Amino acid sequence: MWSMAFRNLYRDRRRTIATVIAVAAGLFAVLLFLGYIRFVESSLASVVIYRDANAHVQVYRKDGPEQLAASPAQYSLNSEEQALIHKISADLPHFQRASNQLAGVGVVQANNESAVFLARGIDPEFERALQEQSPFAATPPPEDGLLLTTQLQDLLGYPQKGTDLQLFSASYANRINAIEAPLLGDFSTGIEAIEDKGLKAPLTLLQSLYDTDAVSRVVIQLDNREHSAQFREQLAAELERQAPGRFEVTTWDHPQIGQLYTSFMGFFNMVFAFTGIVVFTIALTTIQHTVAMNVADRIREIGMLRSLGFGRKRIAGLFVRESVLTTVAAAVVATILAYLTIFTLALTGVETQLPRISEPAPLALQLPPLWALAAIVCVGAGITLGALMTARKRVGGEVRPGRRSVPLTHLLAASASVVLAVTLLPMQPQAMEPQVAEDAATPSEEVMRQWLREADLARGGWGSYQWKLRIHTKDPAGATDTNYDIAVRDGRALAMTTAPRRYRGEKILIASRAMWYAKPGLRKPVSISPQQRLVGEAANGDIASTQYARDYTPEYLGTEALDGTPCYKLKLTAATNSATYESIIYYLDRDSLLGVKAEFLTASGMPLKIAQFEYGNAVLVEGEEQPFVSRMKIVNANFPERYSVLEYAQVSPANPPESLFTVDTLMTL
Repeated sequence: MWSMAFRNLYRDRRRTIATVIAVAAGLFAVLLFLGYIRFVESSLASVVIYRDANAHVQVYRKDGPEQLAASPAQYSLNSEEQALIHKISADLPHFQRASNQLAGVGVVQANNESAVFLARGIDPEFERALQEQSPFAATPPPEDGLLLTTQLQDLLGYPQKGTDLQLFSASYANRINAIEAPLLGDFSTGIEAIEDKGLKAPLTLLQSLYDTDAVSRVVIQLDNREHSAQFREQLAAELERQAPGRFEVTTWDHPQIGQLYTSFMGFFNMVFAFTGIVVFTIALTTIQHTVAMNVADRIREIGMLRSLGFGRKRIAGLFVRESVLTTVAAAVVATILAYLTIFTLALTGVETQLPRISEPAPLALQLPPLWALAAIVCVGAGITLGALMTARKRVGGEVRPGRRSVPLTHLLAASASVVLAVTLLPMQPQAMEPQVAEDAATPSEEVMRQWLREADLARGGWGSYQWKLRIHTKDPAGATDTNYDIAVRDGRALAMTTAPRRYRGEKILIASRAMWYAKPGLRKPVSISPQQRLVGEAANGDIASTQYARDYTPEYLGTEALDGTPCYKLKLTAATNSATYESIIYYLDRDSLLGVKAEFLTASGMPLKIAQFEYGNAVLVEGEEQPFVSRMKIVNANFPERYSVLEYAQVSPANPPESLFTVDTLMTL
């Protein structure tokens, strides 16, 4: 039967050659696409593992991948945990090396430009070892400076290489901090969404910015990525045995680690599946058409075979064998052409652009023999099954002499569209605020500004004072205490840190609606934007005086009782871009016009922080004793366990010199 099938193909060489070419073209496309998929997959994996320094396995604190951005101090690894991870991982098979890494966010400044950064602190020696195994060229890791993405440098006005940049952020102790480091070069994050924020620095430099010896994660390099899942399971089991519930172990292809890899491989797999179906359908249709034509053209031959005793199945088997031989011939041709193409591309050095990778990569298609064989077997099996069904149907059916009936292969496609009706619900009226006695008439803006001025005076605004300030901050990461000497003159304020000793010499200057931060070691003060003033539970604008009467426009909301105290309720809307908060709901004691409570709101109107004031101090103003704030408690509106208590002591009128409140002299104080 096989020899008969071969003779039949040879006898009708023209049709056989046309069929082989059609099937070979489809298989050639499939094989090249498989090679490209393999190339993209290995390239993206290499980017994630080696170029982006994620290595093969990563260890976090439990829930660290999800919570690090919101609570870095709470979900970081301390020195003891780091040592435990290094010790256990080094004893497992396939281990090569491990390193600590730190991720962080803040603001980078160059001259008069500033921008938000997302930083990664790395061990230069470890990253250099990873880069040696990457097929992609990469900027050498920074030893004592910074690498910035090109887009971030653009936002900063393209500072020259070697220029000292200032990094500003909140430390793990919930304090503001700043450092300076030179710009050494550029790099790419490989992730389009954060390409305009990427910053890379040595681990020790970034730790100094956040004032910590903790790290975000420990990354581990193995001898081969195929061992990643097994190594992760072994490491996770041993860590769980020695420290139950403390760690979370991931691999390089975890959705939150290899975002670039997982997103694009999911896309390419769908494209390949669709392309494979199309090519398979074309090849199957071609074979079915050929078989049907053969049956129609060879009626006399079929009749003769039936008269010689050939059954229906045997004749159908003959046509199936012819299809198999045709497919094998096409597979040989397609495979030879595919490997010749791959070899030619490797010799010519053609380059291509990978998704979200800025630099071009050599187009080195990879087609493992097993992948090629699997593709050929799948296509061959489909074609064989299609040929069998067509041959059995045609041989067993009625065939009219002299008429060539060409069967049509029906490719059914289902499509549907759904129209979603969105019903807009009418806005419900807001519930009325609980109120006590309502004033007969709404006070004028001038009257409300006078109220605010009276309240500001009791908080250090519009006067000249000095006092001691202690801030106790509490959050899940722990508690900190900081002491300041405060000097205030007509709304301008200078806060100088006196304790703890390690922070002594830090200064915060508030003047002319602007704010600066300075400390020993910086070449010049760091300008703090209104958004940056929200660093920490006690925003820097709350440390000294605040002039609500100047910076906000009041709106009267009526009266309300707080703990039995009748209060005016005002909504303060920022009148200038330099104001710390977008808006404030402010409660003033109706009798004393002292601020009782303040709700600091976001731009969307949601509460950000809530402050309550106490007035246990008194100062002499123009010969009269007036109350002055003694305690302010500021609570995070969304996380009540995070709060700061500001305690004011030794408040007294003063006449600090003008030189205290100028930026030019801030570094020399």
